[in-house]
Amino acid sequence: MTLQLTIIGLDQTGVSFGLALGSVKDKLVRIGHDPAQKRNNKIETLGAFDKIHFRMNEAVRDADIILLSLPADQVEATLKELAEDVKIGAIVIDTSRTILAASQWAAQYLPSGVHFISMIPTINGLYLRDGAHDAKKAHDDLFANCEMVIATTTETHADAMKMASEITIITGAHACLTDVYEADGLFARIDMMPKLASAAVLLATLDQPGWSDARKLASKAFAQTTDTIQLFNELVNPSAELVNNRENVIRALDGLTSALATLREQVAADDSKRLDAILLDLKEGQAEWSDLRATGNWEKSDRDELEKPVGMLKRMFGDPSKLQKK
Repeated sequence: MTLQLTIIGLDQTGVSFGLALGSVKDKLVRIGHDPAQKRNNKIETLGAFDKIHFRMNEAVRDADIILLSLPADQVEATLKELAEDVKIGAIVIDTSRTILAASQWAAQYLPSGVHFISMIPTINGLYLRDGAHDAKKAHDDLFANCEMVIATTTETHADAMKMASEITIITGAHACLTDVYEADGLFARIDMMPKLASAAVLLATLDQPGWSDARKLASKAFAQTTDTIQLFNELVNPSAELVNNRENVIRALDGLTSALATLREQVAADDSKRLDAILLDLKEGQAEWSDLRATGNWEKSDRDELEKPVGMLKRMFGDPSKLQKK
């Protein structure tokens, strides 16, 4: 028996999933589709897919697994559209960071008997700062030796859980099981807050008095901080992740505001000793995190790692742990 996996969204993440699952391509037919036809044409030569379909209905009609790698503002419309053609028993996996909202859209639009789960990858530390997010920078080890967040609800079907867990293992990642509420809170702090911090710096400088001169002198620090605004990758509604996770985003902003207030207080007090202590401690903490994130050598006790499941892919392919790249 051969399964069909359809990946919708041929960005760096989607194409990297296709490449990573090439290790089982004798038992898994990989179909690709992207709403942008120009990107479809470019992907055909990368070897990540066995076939590219230019129409979504053709891409999903026979799919056993449908993996979405889309900007947050496209997830709801895509779930609604594919619901017309998805077959009963299929598993839909969403990789976006609109986690609770996506589970609610899936419950609203997908037919009964189609199973949904969120599976959010983190990127191999070796590629964390490569600055590219398109398919040209796809890698078969993009998810290797890092965490794959599998977020569930009380309604998540066991088959969806097993499939997400086994795909995680085959890609070389570590499965981290949580619920949709915890996952939304986590990504508000570690993903949305940095992007909002970038937006705040731009709000405080761009087109403000003196900008016409300051823009010519803006530093490396300014460039690196403000580059993060481009990680709002939605083309039409870049606020989609924020408004669909509003309460957690507000809490993250409150934390950021509090941290800025602490720094302001020390600067206003001309307390260089205290400022030095804070900044040196933060530099050390960031450097330690950066080294660990690059290598992925976290303590095993730090991971909420799933027990390797005996499910659909293992029955077909054998022990998926043996498929990991060494």
